[in-house]
Parts: sequence; structure tokens; C-alpha cells
Amino acid sequence: QIADPETCDRMYESLVRIHTNYYKNKYPRLKDTSFTGLTVEDYRMILATDILKQMEDMKKGTWRKLREKFYAKKPEEDSK
Repeated sequence: QIADPETCDRMYESLVRIHTNYYKNKYPRLKDTSFTGLTVEDYRMILATDILKQMEDMKKGTWRKLREKFYAKKPEEDSK
């Protein structure tokens, strides 16, 4: 038993509108961009794993980059 069937019906109709993209179809957008001005393709490129790895490298400090560069030698190079 539902305590308030009218409220339940309103919530159900609201969920149906969300599910069927009612407002997206009722109010179409002129451009497919976000508030930043980027398109979906731009976001996909940013979220790609290669780009994320490059961004992580950019976040590293200069000292950390130098330390990784010089201490990442293979054991074969030390024996020469």
C-alpha cells in the first residue's frame, strides 16, 4: 500500500521525463558545448589515458622530474 498515491504518481512522471530526455527534446541546445565552451570530443580527448598521463607528468615538480630522470638508470648502465 502506498500512503499517498498522488505524490507517488507525480514522482513517477518526473522520473519518466528524466528517463526519456523530455527537457532535452523540448529545449534543444543551439551548440553542443558546456559552460567552458568545450565540446564532447574535447572532453573525450582530455579524459583519454594518454592525456591524463601527460597531465600527471606536468604536475610533477622540477626536482622530482630531475630525480626520476637521473635515478631511473638500468643496472646495466651502472656496471659500464
